[in-house]
Amino acid sequence: MILISPTGDRRKKLGPFAKYVPLSVPYGIGALAGYLHSRGKSATIIDEEVEIVTLDLLRNKIRQLKKPYIFGISCLTASIGRGMEIASMIRSDTVLRDSKIVFGGIHPTVMPEETLQLGLSDIVVRNEGEIILDKLYANIKNGDLYHSVPGISYVVNGLIKHNPPGDVVDLDSLPSFPYDLFYQYSKKYSLGFITSSRGCPYECIFCSNRMIAGRFYRFRSPEVVVEEIYYLHRKRGYQYITFQDDNFLANKKRVKLLCELILKKFSPGLQFDCQARADNLDSELLALMRRTGFRLMHVGIECANDRLLKLVNKNESLDQITRGIGLLKDHGFQVSGTFILGLPSETREDRKAAYELANDLNLDYVRFNNATPYPGTKLYEMAQTAGRFNPGKNWENLNACGSLSESPFSPSRLSFVPDGVSETELRNDIIKFNLMFSLKPRRLFKLLSNRVGPAGWFELPERWFFKPEEWFNLVRLGVTIGVNFLLLLLRLTRSRIQSFFS
Repeated sequence: MILISPTGDRRKKLGPFAKYVPLSVPYGIGALAGYLHSRGKSATIIDEEVEIVTLDLLRNKIRQLKKPYIFGISCLTASIGRGMEIASMIRSDTVLRDSKIVFGGIHPTVMPEETLQLGLSDIVVRNEGEIILDKLYANIKNGDLYHSVPGISYVVNGLIKHNPPGDVVDLDSLPSFPYDLFYQYSKKYSLGFITSSRGCPYECIFCSNRMIAGRFYRFRSPEVVVEEIYYLHRKRGYQYITFQDDNFLANKKRVKLLCELILKKFSPGLQFDCQARADNLDSELLALMRRTGFRLMHVGIECANDRLLKLVNKNESLDQITRGIGLLKDHGFQVSGTFILGLPSETREDRKAAYELANDLNLDYVRFNNATPYPGTKLYEMAQTAGRFNPGKNWENLNACGSLSESPFSPSRLSFVPDGVSETELRNDIIKFNLMFSLKPRRLFKLLSNRVGPAGWFELPERWFFKPEEWFNLVRLGVTIGVNFLLLLLRLTRSRIQSFFS
């Protein structure tokens, strides 16, 4: 089986930032490949972050495989368009057209009918795929019908059939993540990561992650996690390890046990990052985590007042958020935070308050994202009801990251703009607040001197300051940011002049 993570060329999206934004390992297809291998099945990975899919590449990958060929394409909403391009490529090729094409991931899970109606896929795997794909693989290779495989959708006599859901996966029953499959690209990937839990018990209106893992929170035993840390640290030499859990502190008892095991097994020097809700933080646990080597906590702050926090169903107050971040600072953590701009009923004052709060909390790193109504979320329903949803062709506008690489005059569109603000004004605020926060000398110095920022945000090569080409690239990056900032000032000045004479 060939498992594909479609993204297209990242340089087109990130420009000069592409060199310094670490590649994220496609965890979904990696976990699937690892499980299939543990069951004695063949699975090969193609990640477009490092290898663009072409017909020649696909034909080369199937040379040693037996028919029927199986292609598994895992898609987020932002990548479903590219996934369909790859499926069309397979369908139009004389060598590959009889292959079975299986779609999975968040978008096909939420939109199985749409995915199948396009006629480019045979089967959609819904939710967590390890056990489902193992059974499906055997059925396809044996020429059996699909009716006995849970958790899939497919077409029968022109009608879409949804089989009952699959079982919830016991995480300790899964093999360790197959880091070795990605090690050939270790200079490009940031392989120092662990996913130790799945699911989230909360129901924020903007989050689509629970569409795969559900609300039922599960975690791997601390002993199993420590063995994975041992591999990454002792076998591969990683000093920084990021826990990619959506909510690392959802079960504080297991985090305490994990920290105690790490302190017993490893000498000082290991460092960890994680993500947590501010209302899950307490002083005793944070003190233990700091002794263990946790250095940075990512917190989703989202909004700067209780009205909007209630709107997004965050289920925590601004007081809880400020108290939690205060505890992090008291215990010496670096703190990165994200905000969402462009929510329903949001005002210009609300957006300004978010920027001011980021400064008042003395956050180390911040990203201001645009509100993005992903299918399956309450925000998606709200945007459609309001008639303000603009997904673009093949969902191309579904991108939540307000990137510093984007020009204020970019032709790209926002997927959602609420009443009371123009798209131009909202885009200007997103770019302006990202630039104003990140370009302060103190924060730039911290990023350059630390070399490693929050996971997946920015990372410089080791000993970069001794490499002339890195100085050239960083100067080029600085020029890009400076030009974007000047363009933004030009647009804002022009808007003020037009307002004065109107």
